Amino acid sequence: MTKLLLLGAGHAHLHLMKRLQEEKLDVDVTLVSPSEYQYYSGMFSGYLEGLYHEEEIRIHIPSLTKASGINYINGAAISIDAKSKVVLTEKGDILSYDILSIDIGSLTAGIEIPGARKHALRIKPNYRIEEVANKLWNANEPVVIGGGAGGVEMALALTAKRKYEGKKPVTLISHSTILEKATEKAQMKVKNILQNKGLTVITKEKVSNITSNLLITSGGKDIEYDQVLWLTGPKAPEMFRTSKLPIDHAGYLLVDDTLQVKEYPAIFAAGDCASIKQYPELPKAGVIAVRQAAILWGNIKAFMNETSGYRFKPNSTYLSILSTGQKKGLLLYGNIQVHHHLSWLLKDRIDKKFIERYKQTTSF
Repeated sequence: MTKLLLLGAGHAHLHLMKRLQEEKLDVDVTLVSPSEYQYYSGMFSGYLEGLYHEEEIRIHIPSLTKASGINYINGAAISIDAKSKVVLTEKGDILSYDILSIDIGSLTAGIEIPGARKHALRIKPNYRIEEVANKLWNANEPVVIGGGAGGVEMALALTAKRKYEGKKPVTLISHSTILEKATEKAQMKVKNILQNKGLTVITKEKVSNITSNLLITSGGKDIEYDQVLWLTGPKAPEMFRTSKLPIDHAGYLLVDDTLQVKEYPAIFAAGDCASIKQYPELPKAGVIAVRQAAILWGNIKAFMNETSGYRFKPNSTYLSILSTGQKKGLLLYGNIQVHHHLSWLLKDRIDKKFIERYKQTTSF
């Protein structure tokens, strides 16, 4: 029987597990994940604000694997031998495979800055979110580092919660402009929202050093803090480099638009851990992994049956909704931008629908 090994329980692998409930294949499937829960990052800001409980933002992996007829191993892969088709975990498990699919996400960039690894809070891997949230809720001087969508959402969410509690807003620091890759109109809109919410926003300054209670910036600013959340963008897992697999310039696993490694076609990858050769500028975003899921499922089956598969082609524009606190959201789609309570309701509906799909053990 064909052995299919799944590393990670990201968006695309959740889809695979659900499909295996409806379509039984002659395949022995094992999933390896370091946590029994997969947390949905799209709801992290709502959780930090206090709008969701932890049970609403996470999926119990052993329940889903059991319903899908999949073997579950609690652990994390540390090495892949593509020639021998073997994966080694940090617990010493040696797992063989005929087909390998990887959906382990990315790590956090910039922690090589002095003091960052020791003092900064990180939410990758995503099962850290409960511990991180508890520390931020109890903070007197919280600071968020990172001006991308994640940093903006989390800073606004924490500020909203602190407003309910009569506490002062959060400080947000970015080495670039806020939402650097967004349209100029979107950047101005977010800047106005941050100002109206009372956040202290410092842009175009890098944090160069972190002590136990002080952030030192490249511009010479000394900022006091007691908890700092580090959200400075994605970083590739080191495993691909040490395993001598094909990688791009940043260390992400390099795949073709079939989501396969060209040199080792039995290896598939989706989501933030991989870069597609034909689309090198594709952003690391959950919506990409969601759209890759059906292609991944179809191409794994095609590989098993020795038939032609499908090619992933990203959309030119994706819908994005940033939670801005107090149940309002900023909807961005191309040149369209809408900041309204209805935008948040749409995001809330989409997010809840996504996670409930995988909490159910029946076919969808």
